Amino acid sequence: MTNKKNLLLLYFLIMIEFIILSKSNIVIKSVINASYMFITKVFPSLFPTMIIGNLLVKNNVWKIIPTFIKNIFKKLFGYNDAMIGIFIISMFTGSPSNGMYINEYLEKKIINEKEAETLLCTTHFINPLFVIGGVGKGVFNDEKIGFIILLLLYLSNFIKAFILREKNTNENKTINENNTNIIKDFTIVIKNSLNALLMIFGIIIIFNLLISLITNIFLLNNITSVILNGLLEMTGGVISLGTLNINYYLKLLLAYYFLNFGGLCIQMQTMSMLQNKKIRYLKYLIFRMF
Repeated sequence: MTNKKNLLLLYFLIMIEFIILSKSNIVIKSVINASYMFITKVFPSLFPTMIIGNLLVKNNVWKIIPTFIKNIFKKLFGYNDAMIGIFIISMFTGSPSNGMYINEYLEKKIINEKEAETLLCTTHFINPLFVIGGVGKGVFNDEKIGFIILLLLYLSNFIKAFILREKNTNENKTINENNTNIIKDFTIVIKNSLNALLMIFGIIIIFNLLISLITNIFLLNNITSVILNGLLEMTGGVISLGTLNINYYLKLLLAYYFLNFGGLCIQMQTMSMLQNKKIRYLKYLIFRMF
């Protein structure tokens, strides 16, 4: 027998279907815009960095990290070598790729779920190319602003890693290094990356569709629409800041917050990489709020 929760879900889905049918023009336009954004902005920046990052993680990137850097991370954050590797690679590749790296080491039992949860809260970075070029140059017409925001985002995660340092108890754990086949790894990484990007594509479409419908139904003004966009789908929200005629420093603050929060869309993308893992989303969400 269908319980009440399932009935409410069914009614809700039917209502959404009617809304979609009644707003068909908005739906089609939203899907086209989301697809264009994914093809022209998301895929080109994520696909190559996702492949390189995954290959580095699979081939034990921590082996080439200088010892003095490892010692700093171990002393300040209590990270083991594998965690240090994920943190540093995530700084350059951004989210949601960090979810793939965490999942990779969870599957191999190189890190445990407690360490994975800590990494999830501290490795949510935005691709530097997007921050410097898309935000600094694109929104503020100044690459220096992009660099400043990027450094603030790095600092934010360093602080979070420091706050969570006492919860890591395996900093001296021995890591088993398995021999890898670079050709086999390359094909596996491409396949996994494409599957992940297909999931990301679907999530981006759903969130952009949701934003378009909410904006249209409730007749939101431009500022409210941009803020909603930034909280739900970061990329579109940050880019839309360029259309707002508001105080420069307020615009700068909003850009930083959108990027630091990441948007529910990217958060869902990251969590989708960690399916069937005992990772608390609420803790991740709380640490994205500051």
